[in-house]
Amino acid sequence: MTEPAPEHPRDALPLDSTAQLLTRITAQLGTQLSLVSPNGTRRPMHRIRRSAPTLVAVAHGSRDPQALCTVLELLDRVRELRPGLDVRLGHIELNEPLLPDALDRVRRGDAVLVPLLLGRGHHVRHDLPLAAAAACHLRARVAAPLGPHPLLVEALYG
Repeated sequence: MTEPAPEHPRDALPLDSTAQLLTRITAQLGTQLSLVSPNGTRRPMHRIRRSAPTLVAVAHGSRDPQALCTVLELLDRVRELRPGLDVRLGHIELNEPLLPDALDRVRRGDAVLVPLLLGRGHHVRHDLPLAAAAACHLRARVAAPLGPHPLLVEALYG
């Protein structure tokens, strides 16, 4: 006999560590990213324009060493899917490189800060735009955070 479904979907989720959750999300997003080209179409594109901006993934930072490993695996997957794209990592706190240092190491040109955050909190609304503005040598813009997004829900239940 099967178990009855929980009343609330969140009751069905196992209590995972942040690193385990990020690993599951990374796997699902990697699968989804492989189906989407940079211009938003569903067919993969294999060439990156030379004028592509530098992608600066912005992680919060964590005392859990597995969290950093998970972020690095995600960035490796992005590099694999978009060869030739300059992909960097910056942290808001707790881990190196901190975001201002990561932005200082980017050559002149365009940069897109991609918050690896699950919501539109203070860091996305205030800290990231301030960091982008402080990088005077770049034309930097801030992308939307990972969440809230339907793909996250799909990853959690997948």
